[in-house]
Amino acid sequence: MNGQLEFGADEYVSKPFSVKHLQLRVQKLLQNSIQIKQHFSKNSMLPKDDIKLELSKKDQLFIENIIKVIEKNYADSNFGVQELSVEIGLSTSQLYRRLKQFTGQVPIVYLRNYRLQKAAELLRSNEGFNVSEVRYQIGIESKSYFSTSFKKLYGVSPSDFLKL
Repeated sequence: MNGQLEFGADEYVSKPFSVKHLQLRVQKLLQNSIQIKQHFSKNSMLPKDDIKLELSKKDQLFIENIIKVIEKNYADSNFGVQELSVEIGLSTSQLYRRLKQFTGQVPIVYLRNYRLQKAAELLRSNEGFNVSEVRYQIGIESKSYFSTSFKKLYGVSPSDFLKL
C-alpha cells in the first residue's frame, strides 16, 4: 500500500479508518501546504534542513530541477517562462499549474523572485557591485521594474538595501 505514496499521493489511509484520524491527516496536509507556500512566497530555494516541511520526493525533484535550470539561465534577460518550460520538459500550462499548485506562485513571479533573491545576495556580498551591475547580472534590463519589484519583495529600494 505504500506504493501510492511513492507515486505522488500525499497520504494513504487504509480501511477501516477512524474519522478522527482522517480529519487529523487532512488538517496536517493542509497546514503543510500552507507552510510550503509561505516559504516559497519569500524564498525560491528549497528550505534548509532547519525548516521542517514535508515534501514528497516527486515535489522535491520537481523544484530542484526548476532551480537548476533557473540557476543556469537567470542572468540571461531573454530567459523567461517559455524557455523554462522547454528546459523542464513541460508545456507552459503544465508548468504553470504544477508550480502554482506547489509554491502558490505562477512561473513568472517565481522566476522574478529568484532573480531578486540573487540580487539581494549579490548586494549583500560586499563585492563592490553597484545596483546597475547587479541588475544586469540577474538578467533584468529595466531599472524601474527592478527597483519596483525589489522594493515590493524586500520593503526597501535596492540602493537602500545596499546601505543596510
